[in-house]
Amino acid sequence: MENKNSDPTDEYFGHPTKIALMKRSEALWTLLRVNPRYSYYGRAVALTDPKDDTVELLEALAKVQGVAPCYYFEKSKILDLFDKLTNKGFTTDRHEHFRGAEDAYEASKVILKSHELPNDLTIQKLGPDTKRSIIFSTAELCQSCDVMPLPGRVMRGQTRAGINLVAINLSGDVVGSASSFQLHHSSSPHCLDVFWGALATRPDRRGQKISLILGAQTIVEMWENFGARGFITGVRSDNNSSINLCNKLGVHDTDWVFAQCIYPDLLGTSSVTK
Repeated sequence: MENKNSDPTDEYFGHPTKIALMKRSEALWTLLRVNPRYSYYGRAVALTDPKDDTVELLEALAKVQGVAPCYYFEKSKILDLFDKLTNKGFTTDRHEHFRGAEDAYEASKVILKSHELPNDLTIQKLGPDTKRSIIFSTAELCQSCDVMPLPGRVMRGQTRAGINLVAINLSGDVVGSASSFQLHHSSSPHCLDVFWGALATRPDRRGQKISLILGAQTIVEMWENFGARGFITGVRSDNNSSINLCNKLGVHDTDWVFAQCIYPDLLGTSSVTK
């Protein structure tokens, strides 16, 4: 964790290799943001329009960033893709590509009508004026849940349009968090899909529907205030608790995969986040 007295424009969190990844990705995004085949929401620049050149593009992205995500990749072709990348000396990782649309919006409204947070919690939307202690508490919560924290400027909605909602207890501690941000170019065929997820709840507060409520509220606000019409997230195939929560919110598995090409020599690890 970085020093809390550091420059407020330099809010990065986690292991030094992950911080370096995020800084490389920020720099790369300044070059690729005009290309509708790529997307970004704060962790890494991703390929979101896979075609015949997917292997070559992922290889190039991974050598610059350390990792190259690819969204909307067909499940039926994933083994062939991973074989090709492995033969080139890369390691690979995958999350199942979950997505919700209007069904997620409707399900989320029902959730918010039928559930309330515990009385000792309040919801806050992170923004440019949010205290640094809240930003650091949010990052600490994410790390404790094995979720890679986003840079502070992303959490605050200064890098990409969107929201990071947190649940705060009476002591001022963040005990729950959920995020959703725009990530695509306006000319992308997926331009109305937004990233949704990074759900985290402090262990002693689990079972109180905090992630369910925060996740629902982010969906409703992104639909109503940011024009989102699709909500995408990556989920491990064996993460039953996340799968069940997503399904309750109308976010379901698809025929796609979040594929990752990893260059361990640069990234220093074989995975990016839970």
